Amino acid sequence: MKPIRYLSSIFVAFSAAVGSAHAADHLVVYSALDTVDFAAKAFTEKTGIQVDLVRLSTGELLGKVAAEGDNPKFDVLWVEGSAVMNRLADQKILKPEPGLADSADYTDLGHRLVPKSQAYFPVTVSTTAIAVNDKKIGSAQPPKSWKDLVGFAGSVAAKDPNLSGPAFQWLAGYFADKGVEAGKQELQNILTNTKISGIPSGGAVNKSLITGDASVAIQQDTSIYALIDQKEPISIVYPSEGVVAIPSSAGVARTTQHEDEAKKFIQFLLTKEGENAMEQADGGDGFFAPLIQGVKAKGARVDNTSSWQILDDARASANETEWKQWFRDQFVP
Repeated sequence: MKPIRYLSSIFVAFSAAVGSAHAADHLVVYSALDTVDFAAKAFTEKTGIQVDLVRLSTGELLGKVAAEGDNPKFDVLWVEGSAVMNRLADQKILKPEPGLADSADYTDLGHRLVPKSQAYFPVTVSTTAIAVNDKKIGSAQPPKSWKDLVGFAGSVAAKDPNLSGPAFQWLAGYFADKGVEAGKQELQNILTNTKISGIPSGGAVNKSLITGDASVAIQQDTSIYALIDQKEPISIVYPSEGVVAIPSSAGVARTTQHEDEAKKFIQFLLTKEGENAMEQADGGDGFFAPLIQGVKAKGARVDNTSSWQILDDARASANETEWKQWFRDQFVP
């Protein structure tokens, strides 16, 4: 995900967004996804409803939401990671919208990812996999599992879950699969180089993999497919233990004054037209796995994982503070 970026005509900076939030035909949308730019433009062209975007990295955006507390300034929040959305729903920052997605032509996975609360809705999905720099590993056998990364200890890059919703989703899924204590021990045996074990952004992980000290990386698969699309010497490995689904999800603020427009925006995201618009995004975010029937994935993406693990969001969000602090203490310099 890229840092703050503000676009032309229909998009304005945050100060203007706050001022226009009370206009009847405007929405304020907070998002960390590059796909939001194209989806918002297509939505405005279709409906005439103006969209004012606030674009920050995931960590910065969630920090902003936390600072706003019970008085959120957004109408719609759209980020990656269902665990963090579950927490915001529990905190009553997000408003349940039963039936909002009833008309969505979801895939089977899409239906499975809709939470019982219906306070947020899966739009797209990705996962975390292993990125391998084929040139850097030389004659070494590529890893086939998370456990195999022990053999690459010292040259494994990873993103800090404290600054990334997707990275926390991966960590929570890792602990769900391995068990918390066993998972912690395994990661301590893998992430032995603090120069690259707690990197603050996906872009920095990619840089370390291509030009830095890493030969393999624990990375969101959308970013890996972007590197493959750029003809970098990278291959992707879906670990044999399985992978956890990382849905990008959108929810409506409990305090919104533009509920109907907010619901229309999310419903637009859950259409073929909306998802096709998202695939115009440059960079990794456009390489998502679609959750709407009939939408073809972009580029070389394949979803050949044996299964998508669905995270227990309640358990993950309940342990979020503790697990993030543990990761920071162990792996962030």
